[in-house]
Amino acid sequence: MHLSFAVIGPKLLVDDICEVLEEFPYIEPTKLIYDSEKHVRDLFQETMEVFDVYFFSGDVPFLITQDLIPTHACSVFIPFDGAELYKVILQIYRHYHFFPIISFDGVPVKNLHEAFDEIEAPNANWYYKNMDGFQNSEELYEHHMALWQEGKAQVVATSIHSVYQRLKANHLPVFFIKSTKQLIRDTIDKALWMVKEQKKQLAQVTVLQFKIEPAVDGKQGREKEKGTLERFQKKITDFSKRLFASTTSADPGEYTLYTTRGIVEKVTKDFKSFPILKNGSGELGTINLGIGMGETVERALYNANRAVDFAIRNSGNSAYLIDDQMKVLGPLGTRNTLDYSLIDEQRGDFVSTSMRKLFSWLQLIQKNEVTTREISVGMNTGERNAARMVQKMKEKGIAEAIGSESMSQRGRPRPIYRIDLQRLAQEVKVRNNS
Repeated sequence: MHLSFAVIGPKLLVDDICEVLEEFPYIEPTKLIYDSEKHVRDLFQETMEVFDVYFFSGDVPFLITQDLIPTHACSVFIPFDGAELYKVILQIYRHYHFFPIISFDGVPVKNLHEAFDEIEAPNANWYYKNMDGFQNSEELYEHHMALWQEGKAQVVATSIHSVYQRLKANHLPVFFIKSTKQLIRDTIDKALWMVKEQKKQLAQVTVLQFKIEPAVDGKQGREKEKGTLERFQKKITDFSKRLFASTTSADPGEYTLYTTRGIVEKVTKDFKSFPILKNGSGELGTINLGIGMGETVERALYNANRAVDFAIRNSGNSAYLIDDQMKVLGPLGTRNTLDYSLIDEQRGDFVSTSMRKLFSWLQLIQKNEVTTREISVGMNTGERNAARMVQKMKEKGIAEAIGSESMSQRGRPRPIYRIDLQRLAQEVKVRNNS
């Protein structure tokens, strides 16, 4: 297995990482070096090559560039594990033979307390800069500089290389907190595991089940039905070529495609684009798609058949997916895509599955005050079923009636229910863990 690694960070850290990577002869590293974290996005945009793994020297460049990582590439950063803190504390003590007042950044405050307690120096004085949401190295530089100029800190220990370089250039006593080689090695092993799992996932058997329902009318119904099936068949044949799929058809209007998950994700842009489901000129009727994944062809086919049943129950041409973990996504390619599990349904707990779907829908619409009619429409279920769900939630203290909707037309006003999303989330979680 030959893998390409993009190693991203300041030169000092990139060199350390590449030195450890020499232990892995099948990895070909490419150095992407920056002088300041603010230039890392420009560095990415200038690089045309796509790599198997994007290996970051720390979490800051990793977080800044996540939206630029190509689809299906793995990205990982070297985490903080504590060893680098003890290393820099030792370096400072060896230099001064006592503990000066230190200004730290990039280290969890809990670890600082623990480290000084464990080396029996609980009275050591230090300052700590919270790095949550870090974006600006200039602000961090000014923070350390101000503490030093005011005489509050005598030494700086920073995890940001550009800050280290600037403080050093201004002759401040500064130490760089950098990862140990063992931690680099462990992170490389983690990246290799991620690549292996991803390749396994992308090669997963995936079955696409199409069902066509032509619209027929009058004496020429059969003739129109035949023409519609031929048009849909051509679309599916063309689509199967893009998927490099083998195709079977047991009955007219039903087509089964066999391919891999990676290809489907690429062609459909991660299950977001399904132009095949849009009717063209002269196409009357509906085309529905179920996508199934599984460890075996049989399991993937089973999931695809279940998924297409979900699609048929949805109004209009639609697609649903059931993955190897029995998670349902659908309708795909729309703003109303829901995500919920079928595991409890297999155990006979249909209420839990409905609750998962409801919770997913409420999160999607970002609303917690609804009527049974809105639940019925939003979840594509009957209003009686929606009323039963609300009743169950009322019994558990998850839902309460808070009023009635105002009616502009004749009819009985429907109650409005407030859903306690936190309690509903707990209910879903409890059922998932039971």
